[in-house]
Amino acid sequence: MKVLSRLIAMGAFLGLAACGTWHAESYLEETISGDTFNACLAREYQDRATSEAYVDCNWVDTAAIVKKGRAAAAGETVLPYDPANHGVLASDLGELQSGRSRLMAALDNGGREGDRACACAKAQRYYDGWVEQASDNKWGVEGSHFGGAGGPVQPNRAEAEKAAFYEALTECEAKKMGPWTIYFGYNKFNLTSAAQAVVDEIASSVGSSSLSVAGYTDTTGSSAYNQGLGQRRANSVAGALSAQNATVSSATTSGESDLAVSTGDGVREPLNRRAVVSMD
Repeated sequence: MKVLSRLIAMGAFLGLAACGTWHAESYLEETISGDTFNACLAREYQDRATSEAYVDCNWVDTAAIVKKGRAAAAGETVLPYDPANHGVLASDLGELQSGRSRLMAALDNGGREGDRACACAKAQRYYDGWVEQASDNKWGVEGSHFGGAGGPVQPNRAEAEKAAFYEALTECEAKKMGPWTIYFGYNKFNLTSAAQAVVDEIASSVGSSSLSVAGYTDTTGSSAYNQGLGQRRANSVAGALSAQNATVSSATTSGESDLAVSTGDGVREPLNRRAVVSMD
């Protein structure tokens, strides 16, 4: 009876969702060319959406993936899912967040450029699939939607997506020998989890080589204040590297005088709030 009820409910659910079918199919049939990160990501999402639509017959997830794929194809910055917003089980959240931090660190440090771009796009596709499968608790093994026990319908699918993600992430994280860029929040110099992941990558890559750290700011605040803030950012990164036994030869700042993105005065530009680590 539980199985029959689930099938009836799911049939009604998919019937309602089918109103978005034609909108999705126009994307699924597009030819997406190019080898940039966004082009690769748009193709990865297209492939995933095709599977969701025609294999799993899940038009709700298809619509969400198509939206991300279209945004990537349009040149927008599309981030991997945040598992905290997708109703995953509490027991799975920590590992999912750790995986996302590693992926974001790789993306923010050259993963969207060069020969790692398509590998990183594949990693993001499979990460989103892992989150999606881990959050697929609507029906549950025993029918949790109808009061039974919880858990994904197909826990093996979540494990398969996770395995594919980590395989792609290994290539996406391929070690580079700098420079590395670490980003900061507005008016902040503390390291986020993504920033700490970059520090971990650097420390594990450079061996006994010495490093120099330069801190920078955007153009909000006075020049004198930003000189101090840039130095605090450099010191924060240098301290984190030293804590992992990396050799840091210098920690300096250019404040707001060396912008990654040219702006006018008083502009909050996230890409300018950074520290750059280079090998000497």
